[in-house]
Amino acid sequence: MTGRDSVRARLAAHAGTGMLVGEAVGVAGLCAGLSGNLLRTPLSEAGTVGVAAGLALAGKRPVVELLDVVGLARAADALDDAAGRSPGPYAAPLVVILALAPDAVLPALPPGVRLWVAGVPGDAAWLLDQALANDGVSVVCFAPESLDGRVVGEAAPAGVARRREGGGVTVLAEGAGVVLAMALGGDVEVVDLRGERDPARIAPWVATTGRVVVVGHGDERVLLATLGEAFWRLESRPVALHAGEGAEALSRAVD
Repeated sequence: MTGRDSVRARLAAHAGTGMLVGEAVGVAGLCAGLSGNLLRTPLSEAGTVGVAAGLALAGKRPVVELLDVVGLARAADALDDAAGRSPGPYAAPLVVILALAPDAVLPALPPGVRLWVAGVPGDAAWLLDQALANDGVSVVCFAPESLDGRVVGEAAPAGVARRREGGGVTVLAEGAGVVLAMALGGDVEVVDLRGERDPARIAPWVATTGRVVVVGHGDERVLLATLGEAFWRLESRPVALHAGEGAEALSRAVD
């Protein structure tokens, strides 16, 4: 079973008890070919999230599929409005999902929106489950390898996951950057952030080596968290690059 198969199985089950919402739901994307409680929306990402928030207020537990990160940026205001209702009597719990292109740049999300990023196949359906269990607004992004690779073993426990131990340099990887980091040789520690943006939870991972390379989808908050909360633990200036720059660029940054 691939990561895509596992995610689609979860979505198919959710379509029977909750609702799948999107511009091309049932026709394209991860929801292609699924049936059940589907709602096709006009070509407006903000409008789609707004409709989903209304469904959430009615207890429908919607999952919104957006087709790219540009749509996610366009939906920022609607996500902010939905997140502002939680927690409380007018909470609007909803989940937004999207498949990341290798060169995708994640936009900054509004405060209160929980980000999850799957970089390996075993995390794909598991992170979706975590988001569905969340009472707030969640965004779940799937890197290509997390969907196309085969699921092997169980997902790591919740939170940041150490994928490989090492003492020379710490690579804070996310999304497509996880596979690149795992392919590196040498004494490299690989930490999969999985969407974590809390500086207090990122900082302890820096202490292991004092050297940090960030590789992911261009979200500067990871680098800022490292420079802020963990500055005193650094032995050299951290380096950040986009996973789309490839294995050679990452290898040079690590060296």
